[in-house]
Amino acid sequence: MTSRKDWRHTMTTSDITSASARERLLQAGWMRLDRQQGDRLAEVKHMYGIDLSARVGRAAVEEYGFVIIPVDLIVYQHHEYRETNVVFALGNSVLISVEHDARLGALDVASRIVLEEVQAGKTHDPASVLFLILQSLNDAAHATIREISERLDELGESVATAGGGYQITGRQVGVADIADTVVTLAEAEELVAKTVESQLMLARAVRWLRRVAGHTQFGQALPTLLSDIHSLRRYAHFQHGKIRNLQQSLMTTLDLKQNNVIKVFTIVTAVFTPPTLVAAFYGQNFAEMPELFLPWGEWAVIVLTGLSAILPLFYIRKKGWMR
Repeated sequence: MTSRKDWRHTMTTSDITSASARERLLQAGWMRLDRQQGDRLAEVKHMYGIDLSARVGRAAVEEYGFVIIPVDLIVYQHHEYRETNVVFALGNSVLISVEHDARLGALDVASRIVLEEVQAGKTHDPASVLFLILQSLNDAAHATIREISERLDELGESVATAGGGYQITGRQVGVADIADTVVTLAEAEELVAKTVESQLMLARAVRWLRRVAGHTQFGQALPTLLSDIHSLRRYAHFQHGKIRNLQQSLMTTLDLKQNNVIKVFTIVTAVFTPPTLVAAFYGQNFAEMPELFLPWGEWAVIVLTGLSAILPLFYIRKKGWMR
């Protein structure tokens, strides 16, 4: 006999999407659909009176004996972050889920668990299936936040490099490099903010499940899940605060870089303007410039031009403006 652990790992995506697997999930009280299954969604509308073919907004509603709960999610799948949406319709005899964008790996995990337990002889109802799904979604959100946190650690090193002024290659970090990091941090901030919102929607789904199922069916499992969701939301808030600190550090570095650029141009202007004026004066084609006919006249002009450049430079260094 196949063990529980072996059964879960031997099931592939094709196994949980087969007709027999869908039938066993339906026997457990779960009808799993996606937006491409227009005929099945039409059957749901005909049988139960609820239209799940389009996005139903962001508010949870009760209609035709179902509690319809939309959940927006940020998932990390196939090495990229995706914003997706899933809608749950919880009734007394069936739970209907509709994935409107990408196929969710968390729901695949929940499907494997339900099929495994059905294979082992355990019975399920729609409320218990929704509980397993919400657990899997919270675990997926934890993995997403952990991945974002690792990316933020890498960005933190980039921010430290920008603050130090030089990259590993020895090239000085410029304003364009800092601007690229700022854009990346802004994208990370948006991801974290949407993850926080996703956790709020998961918490709302758990509260609706508690309201429908009551306090006796799950015991302390529902409060524990709700606590886990809120803990992950607080962790996401912490990551959001980390992003804001990195952004503030980068903006300070960017201001310093820009000030240095302005200072350099100011020094260049102060040093080269006087000799330019002297050279321009003696470059005029006047009819008579007596000093140019003196034996040392040309050298006098050269010395005057050099002094007009050296004196401003000496003054700037004395004031400490070149540090």
